[in-house]
Amino acid sequence: MKFINDIIATRLLFFIMAFYVGLWTIRIPTIKDQINTDYFGIGLIMATFAIGSIIAMALANKIIKLSSCKTVLLYTSILQSLLWLPTPFVTSLQIFMILAFIFGLSYGSFEISCNLYASNLEKREKKSMMSGFHAFWSLGVLLGSIATSLFLEWEISLLNNVIIYILILLPFNILIVLKLEGDQIENKNNKTNIFFIWPLIIFVLALIAMVNALTEGSVDSWGALYMRDFIKVEGFLIGLATVSFNIFMVIGRLSGDWFRDKIGVYNLLIILFITSILSLYILFSYNNIIAALFGFALLGIGSSAIVPIAYSLAGKVEGIDSGAAIAIVSIAVYGTFMGAPATLGIIANSYGVNSIFFPILIIFLIVLPIILASKKNFK
Repeated sequence: MKFINDIIATRLLFFIMAFYVGLWTIRIPTIKDQINTDYFGIGLIMATFAIGSIIAMALANKIIKLSSCKTVLLYTSILQSLLWLPTPFVTSLQIFMILAFIFGLSYGSFEISCNLYASNLEKREKKSMMSGFHAFWSLGVLLGSIATSLFLEWEISLLNNVIIYILILLPFNILIVLKLEGDQIENKNNKTNIFFIWPLIIFVLALIAMVNALTEGSVDSWGALYMRDFIKVEGFLIGLATVSFNIFMVIGRLSGDWFRDKIGVYNLLIILFITSILSLYILFSYNNIIAALFGFALLGIGSSAIVPIAYSLAGKVEGIDSGAAIAIVSIAVYGTFMGAPATLGIIANSYGVNSIFFPILIIFLIVLPIILASKKNFK
């Protein structure tokens, strides 16, 4: 019974943190207007967030070794919630970038701790579970996006929106962390930092996670702006990109572990990549709401299991501490966010917000043959 409770608690941690992400994705247009910036400025905010995340991720495994996943999760959960309080009062891009950097430090530590804890549970149970854990992340983004879209429709201010979420989620978050059991002890002979010659499988996993980060990040960062500025909708409809994406992300992740065990991880990856390529073409090419919702739905399916697969396999590579391997994959993901948002912001300013999907499409087309050539690494 304790083990079952531990799994539920871990799922809920993914859910709660992602609920705040849903708040962020829908409120980006509000914040863009609040700080009086353009798409490039939004890209700079994402980049500073990514820099903070990467710094924290590089140090997270050592910090966890000195304390525990449970301790890191407790403090970062509290900090992540409280950092939202000054957000409605910031009117300067530069100040918001500093706030985003601090957010990144907290979030990066949380991400490594939560995925490491999930990886240890997966190994303890001896079956695929990571996609299911990440399904609760997507469910959190989905419900957070819907709730925030309703707040936007009802013209509830960002400040009141933030206060309501913190009052509900923070106490619940603390109670859940306190329910977690102790951490699993790793083999002391494993490599515990990220600075060593990586085996090929780690490179491949980092690459596919990095590419997938572009799709998930494009929806989180640009979905609401895409709907407002390209599809030309208002109010609740602005959030439909994120809602559509995350509904099908949840479906894909809830079924991802089952499909992975049935058809194999390599075959599942190929299907996911092809689906993502098709969706990116639709989002770049068509400017009506039906095509947008269909494109974001397909993108949700295509993006659903790629990162869970990368984390799951990385946590099982022999001779490498799970925390170090997961940190490598996470740093690859957030390393993408260091340069990609600002670059995509320039593209959006110059050619329209739909144009951000074209370079992502090209990158997917380049990486797909690499996955095809790496089949033996996924056996």
